[in-house]
Parts: sequence; C-alpha cells; structure tokens
Amino acid sequence: MELIQLPGVLWVLSEFPQTIRRIPTDGRPHPKDPDVTFNGDSTAHWEGETLVVDTIAIDTRMRNISVGIPGDAAAWLHSEKEHVIERFTRTSTNYLTYQVIVDDPVVLMQPFTSAPLTWTLAQDPNDVWTEYICSENNEDPDVYKNVDQKTKEEYENGNK
Repeated sequence: MELIQLPGVLWVLSEFPQTIRRIPTDGRPHPKDPDVTFNGDSTAHWEGETLVVDTIAIDTRMRNISVGIPGDAAAWLHSEKEHVIERFTRTSTNYLTYQVIVDDPVVLMQPFTSAPLTWTLAQDPNDVWTEYICSENNEDPDVYKNVDQKTKEEYENGNK
C-alpha cells in the first residue's frame, strides 16, 4: 500500500487488489445521492493527528475481507447501509497506526471495531510495485509433476 498526501486529497494505492482511492481531506460532506462503487464514497477530516476517513455507498457485491481473519474465510457480505470509518494515526516518524470500524445495522448486531494495526513506513529502496495478475495456470509448475499427460492436456485445453 502506498499513501500519497497532497493538499486537500489523500491517494491510497494498493498493489493487491490493484485499487486506487481518491479521498478528499478538506472536510466536505458526502454527496446527497452518492454513486455506489466498490470503494464507496469517501471523505476525510483531521481529528488532531488522526486522519478519519468516512465511507458510504459501498457496492453490496464487495465483501468485507480486510478485517478480522485475513482471506476469504472471514469474509462477510454487507447491506447498502454499511458505513466504514478508518483512522490513520502517525504515531512516530516510522510508524502509522490504522483502525477500522464497520457499522451495518442490517448485517451486524453491533459495529465491528478492529484491533489497531501498526505499519512501518520504512521501505526498502529496492521495493518496486509489481503487476498482479489473477489468472489460470499461475500455479507452481511442480503442481503438475505427478499428473498424467491426458489430464494435463485436458486442463491446458480448457476441458477441466
């Protein structure tokens, strides 16, 4: 993840799942009738040293997989009433603490509040962003070592 702060806006770039969020930080309210998108409509304001990002209008096809146990095993669906609050606090020169609160009165009995996560801001100068492609046949070649030739050919020809 890369955070780019400019006057009046925060850009959040994620290598996986390759998303870009543009979040106004000038304290503006949400539009009265926001467009529903997978990232939702986000606005942000400062509370002291903490940037508070408020998000609504998240497409209901988007699952909540970034909270709790990582991966699809902990994913849950949500309603059009979901409201997400993210809090970013730079606790020192090298660390950023993140916390998310998910409120959805249709799906959750009470708001979900994550444990605070602390990320290092130190980056290896050799780190580079890479393209992430989710496609078939991207498994390790050894996966097919013990598969018979007929099965390999059927798989490669799309007859799975």
